[in-house]
Amino acid sequence: MPNKDVKALLCALFCFIALNAQEEFIKGQLLDSKTGEPGPFATIRIKGYALGVVSNMDGSFKVPQKFQNYGDLIEISCMGYRKKGVLISGLYRKGLNTISLVPRIFELKEAIVTAEKKRTLSARGIIRRALRAIPKNFPVTSFSTVGYYRDYQLKDSQYINLNEAILEVFDRGFDFSDINNKVLMYDYQQNLDFTVDTLGSQAYNYRTGRKIIDKDVFLGDYGGNEFVILRIHDAIRNYRTSSFSFVDRMRYDFLLNHHGYRKGAVTYLNDQTFYTIHFKKHTRNHDVKGTFYIAKNNFAIHKMEYSVYDNLGDRSRDEGKRGALIFRIVTEYQRKNSKMYLNYISFNNRFEIRRPPALYMKEIGVNPLQKTFVLRFSEEVAEMGVFNKENYEFTYKGKPVEIDRIVLYGKEVWAYPKMASEQDLKTFEEIYMFSKRQGKIEKYLKFNVRNLQSIKGDMLNERKLESYNQFREFFVQQIRPGSLPVNTTNFMDKERPIFENQPMAPPANFEDYWMNTPLQKMEE
Repeated sequence: MPNKDVKALLCALFCFIALNAQEEFIKGQLLDSKTGEPGPFATIRIKGYALGVVSNMDGSFKVPQKFQNYGDLIEISCMGYRKKGVLISGLYRKGLNTISLVPRIFELKEAIVTAEKKRTLSARGIIRRALRAIPKNFPVTSFSTVGYYRDYQLKDSQYINLNEAILEVFDRGFDFSDINNKVLMYDYQQNLDFTVDTLGSQAYNYRTGRKIIDKDVFLGDYGGNEFVILRIHDAIRNYRTSSFSFVDRMRYDFLLNHHGYRKGAVTYLNDQTFYTIHFKKHTRNHDVKGTFYIAKNNFAIHKMEYSVYDNLGDRSRDEGKRGALIFRIVTEYQRKNSKMYLNYISFNNRFEIRRPPALYMKEIGVNPLQKTFVLRFSEEVAEMGVFNKENYEFTYKGKPVEIDRIVLYGKEVWAYPKMASEQDLKTFEEIYMFSKRQGKIEKYLKFNVRNLQSIKGDMLNERKLESYNQFREFFVQQIRPGSLPVNTTNFMDKERPIFENQPMAPPANFEDYWMNTPLQKMEE
């Protein structure tokens, strides 16, 4: 057997063993202790290990059962909540463990600090200091992040088209452009436990309008695959280069783009205090809103939320008076060894699918014995409207053919033409003769059918417009300061779709990482 075949076989065997070794997980869900709402994007770290996950939008998370055997503690932290430690040994191996998070409110004793005679910083001034402090607070030397990547759509609270991967990103530091980073793929799967919707996974098509983001928004070609595009939208990492609309180059343009700023309530992450700075912007076609969470002691940006809405559409569809959401980006960083490293980034954009009609006429035939036209439909036809002869128009060689009566047989509608004269009978026989010649009947017999509906309520030839939410997300499980790209030819091809024949390069400690697959249905 050739050496390359042996290597391929060994690699496949290794991946199989590693995957099977991490099949068993402890599953949990974080809930607000007061409201019962899910706790999304909370950081769950395994004490004593440089590993962890970030909870999903539904508050769910999972960790391998092997950590329970070691008797480890998981530490849970989330902006605005008290830090919580939970013994893994106390969690059930089967079923879903519910864990409550307690909100942390502003404590009066900490407010005394504001009585000192110091110049009060404005919201704009705090952001300005935070932007200037990026080179000091964020790494300028090389490092790598190993994490869980996924993309999926959310429709009617259901995850669909879920793709998952474990990636390692080698970053030369904030002094270099993100475009130069290299990526290794450790593992990939199309998760077939979730619904696959082929229309939702197709490419955007503005020519046919079958799949678009918004009638006034066009998704340009940034270059690169899905993961590269996600990374471009990290405005903190790309603070000196263009990231997305209304932010552009954050270091130079954000404060110049005429956002309005105001201070919110002070909040916490673990024992650290944060400024909450809300901002918004209104343009002719769009509304923008967002929030910065900035550490009070060193002005490090820990979290940035940014949303853009269409203010031309139905202003009741999303969050009060704002229009429909176009895109939302949430980026959070965490501190390690005095520097801030990515914790997660979530990019969400709304798009619309114009679905093919559920009820349409598949073909028209002629029954010579019954002397009727047979209209065959894709679905069973409802009685409502089907017997109204005004809903049917037939012409033969330009002359109208009058319909005498209608009969319904499930998916078939039989339309009987009037046979009041010899000429009517002769005309019908001509139509039947043409119907036996492929492609001839449509040349002479023209028809128009309207106002019918299926028993499911779908109107004839109605193309429904359905809204989806597209997500691309990357959750960091391990940070490796000082890490440099390994000598390999297996780096991801950034110009090829992330899940299209990309090379796999699982490391020796591959079993340390896992896919934090969400629950199959979001809680309403």
